[in-house]
Order: sequence, then structure tokens, then C-alpha cells
Amino acid sequence: MDSEVKHIRGLIFVLIGAALWGLGGTAADYIFRNTPVTVEWYVSFRLTVSGIILLSAYWLFSRKHQPVRLDWRTLLMLIIFSLFGMTMVQYSFMAAIGYGNAAIATVLQYTGPIYIIMWLIIRKYAKWTTADAFIIIGMITGVVLIATNGDLTTLIVPRPALFWGIVSSIALAYYTLHAQVLLYRLHPLQLVGGSMLIGGIAMNFIHPVWDFDFSFDWTPTLMIILLLSVLLGTTLAFLLYISSLKHLSSKEAGVLGIVEPASAVVSSVLWLNISMGWYQVAGIIIILGVAIYISTGRKEAA
Repeated sequence: MDSEVKHIRGLIFVLIGAALWGLGGTAADYIFRNTPVTVEWYVSFRLTVSGIILLSAYWLFSRKHQPVRLDWRTLLMLIIFSLFGMTMVQYSFMAAIGYGNAAIATVLQYTGPIYIIMWLIIRKYAKWTTADAFIIIGMITGVVLIATNGDLTTLIVPRPALFWGIVSSIALAYYTLHAQVLLYRLHPLQLVGGSMLIGGIAMNFIHPVWDFDFSFDWTPTLMIILLLSVLLGTTLAFLLYISSLKHLSSKEAGVLGIVEPASAVVSSVLWLNISMGWYQVAGIIIILGVAIYISTGRKEAA
């Protein structure tokens, strides 16, 4: 009975965490549209604050139970991961939102499995299968439909948004592959919090968090949305997701993680009045359908 309760708790945690991720992207979109906040400042603030909170959570609650010591090799791997994985994922994702919108940016990021499959095949860790061809063709079809809305002569999505969305998916693929290696050496909170803090420090050299436009008419509502987009959409979302992994299989977490792009799309349409063509909707459905297939059928067939 106790294990069943923990399993249900894990399901609830991953659902809430994924929904908060999606809503966090939409909240960032709202901030970019209605305030002078730039992508660079927002990423600096987001990474620095979340990194400090997540590392503090590890120090207070997990350090005594799961102590982890950093050696020089692990530290170097963490720094590389922080810059080219965590920071690049965060920046490219936010840039895609800034140039486009949260719904499109989130769905484009979910094409990352294409690059993971290609990397595993190139490195000969996996063999090419018909399922891989189906996944790649499906993902590319979805992206084309989103970008063109069925008219191959015209781009509906701004080119910078499409570019950064694709960069975000590539960075996510690298993030996923490299994180699996580091998780053998580090606690999840240590990995995520540490990489966020390192990335935040690096981003502060580009746009310091203290370089903030105080002259703008910041209403209480805007300040609340800004803070909650970081505290709920990043920090709490990561905490809930990491906590859920103790009680769920990777397959369950992967399938329920589809709630993130779904919540981003729904909240963008309802909150920001983002309109989408029927072909774009079809593209989103295709990409999410393929993502669900990757999390279920493909693993079982492997």
C-alpha cells in the first residue's frame, strides 16, 4: 500500500512539474511581450536564482543521505555540461520564445530525440531501424507543418524563432546524453542546481542580474508573474520532476512529460491569444504523438 501511495505521489509530482514547465514558458513569453526584460537578463536571473535554491535544497535535505564528492574530472565535466547543455538549452529556448511564442518554442524543443537517435547510430551504440526512420520523418513533417502552416512557399514562424527552436532541440539532445553520464557521479539536485548556478554566473558576464530596468512601470502583477515564472516554472518544476523519478519508471515520466508542451500550447492560446492554423495544430499533434511513441513503443521494441 505504501508503494502504491508513493507511486501516485510520483504521478502527481511529474504532472504538476511538467504543467509548471509549460506555464513557465508562457509566463516568460508574457514578460517578453509586456516589459523591457531581455532574453539575456531573464536567463541570467532564472539560472542564478534556481541554481541557488536547488543547491540549497540538496545541501539541506539530501547531502547527509547521499553525500557526493567532486573530483577534478567530474567538476570539468560539470562545467562543460553547464555551458553547452544547461545554459544553451535555457538560452536557445528563451530566444525561441522571444522571437516567436512559448507554444511553438516548446514543441520545437521536443524534436530533440531526432538528434539523440542520430548520435547513437553514428556512434554505433544502436542500429538503424524502421522505427527510427518513422520517428525522424514524423518529427520533420511536424516541424515543416508548424513552420509553414501547409504552404511550403512561406514561413509562418519567424526565422529566428525557428532557428533557436532547432538549436534548443539539439542542445536538449546533448543535455540528455551528457546528463546520463553525470548522474552516475552526482546527485540529481547537485547536477541540476550546480549546472544552473554555473550557467547563471557565466550569463552574468553577458547581462548581470543587477542591470535591471527599474525605470519601467512595474506593476505588482508583472512582478508576480516574473518571479513566479522562475520560482514555479523552473525551480519547483525541477524539484517535483526529480522527486517523481524516485517512484516512477522512465517510461511513465517520459509520457507524462508531454504535459509540458500541451500546457504551453493551451496556456498560450487562452492567455496570450496565440492563434494557430490547422496545419500547425496537425504538426504539433504529430510531434507530440511521436514523442509519446518514443517513450513507450520504441523502448519496448529495442
